[in-house]
Amino acid sequence: MLKKVLKYDFRSVFRYWWIAAVSSLVLSLLGSACMCLLNSERALPTVVEVSAILVLILVFLSYGAFVFLSLILIFLRFYKNFFTDEGYLTFTLPVRRSQLLNSKLIMSVVAIIGTYIVCGINLVVMCCIGFSKDVFTQEFWNGLAEGWKILVGDLGIYVWIYLLEILALLILSTIFTCLFLFCCVTFAAIITKKAKVIAAIGIYYGASTVFSFVVEILMLFAIPSFTNWVSKVGNMENPLFALGMLGLIFFMAIFCMLLYTLQYWMIDRKLNLS
Repeated sequence: MLKKVLKYDFRSVFRYWWIAAVSSLVLSLLGSACMCLLNSERALPTVVEVSAILVLILVFLSYGAFVFLSLILIFLRFYKNFFTDEGYLTFTLPVRRSQLLNSKLIMSVVAIIGTYIVCGINLVVMCCIGFSKDVFTQEFWNGLAEGWKILVGDLGIYVWIYLLEILALLILSTIFTCLFLFCCVTFAAIITKKAKVIAAIGIYYGASTVFSFVVEILMLFAIPSFTNWVSKVGNMENPLFALGMLGLIFFMAIFCMLLYTLQYWMIDRKLNLS
């Protein structure tokens, strides 16, 4: 049954998401043309140069808008499917609430990671085209290959360990973001029966502000300790570096499990659609 629910969740979100993805790629190609103009050796009129710079700024702003739009699509799907009139039908389906939650979570994580991948591809395409005279040269690729060889030679197997740990942190942080959004929306639906959307947005930004403040305070005290620890460990070839990142992954996984438990408890025990 989870597959059927997932199909409808993906269909609901990605029928709009792909339009935004293609639009961002088109804007990247436009930005590439502007970069080619700015990097050309010809003297450009001031109006053309300023216009090209403004277009590039808009292209980079569009990447942020794309990420924001992905979050909005996830928010709307979660809210409409659970907390509007559609929710009465959703919770009468022969599907466990854990499956409903898992479907939303899987769809959301795929959408956000897909957004990051598209933005990364757009940046690569724009830089490759915009700096084509520098990128498509033998010297550039030789330098890139030589840099990778040096990195692998210095770190050895730890290169792949760190890459896997960074990937794990990216996935866990994405899961945390989705669950955090879900919890804010669900909490808003529990405490108010009117203006749920406004309440959810307010709770999300208020909780995000508090969370960011707490993280900044922790970082303020953690950075000196981390610097001292790094000076004692010495270099990234030390297994303690990999273990340190593994500990961070462990704590992030615990936070995700706590948020998931809270979200499931609110949906299973506290939600009242009447």
